[in-house]
Amino acid sequence: ARIKRIMQKDEEVGKVAQATPVVICACPATKALELFLAMIVEEASNVTIDRGSKRVEAYHLKHAIETVDMLDFLKEIVQAVPDPSAGGTIDIDSENAEGRSKKRGK
Repeated sequence: ARIKRIMQKDEEVGKVAQATPVVICACPATKALELFLAMIVEEASNVTIDRGSKRVEAYHLKHAIETVDMLDFLKEIVQAVPDPSAGGTIDIDSENAEGRSKKRGK
């Protein structure tokens, strides 16, 4: 909860779900883990922006993993995630229209 409050102090962050994963490690690999997570989140964020969505969804992460060669070792993990651009169960057009029509309150 403390980390969630710290994250929400940043004006660009907005709401943070309770299920948001937090990784804390006191080992020498901490920096490598931080850089890896930053890269994968940035790639998923780029996919989210390209698709006109306001939230990073599981299929955005899946698309990032499938398109970045360095992340190909994760492809088996994301196979079961439905991808609307590949005939999945989520309608990407209605998601984009829904995102445009909603207004965020304060």
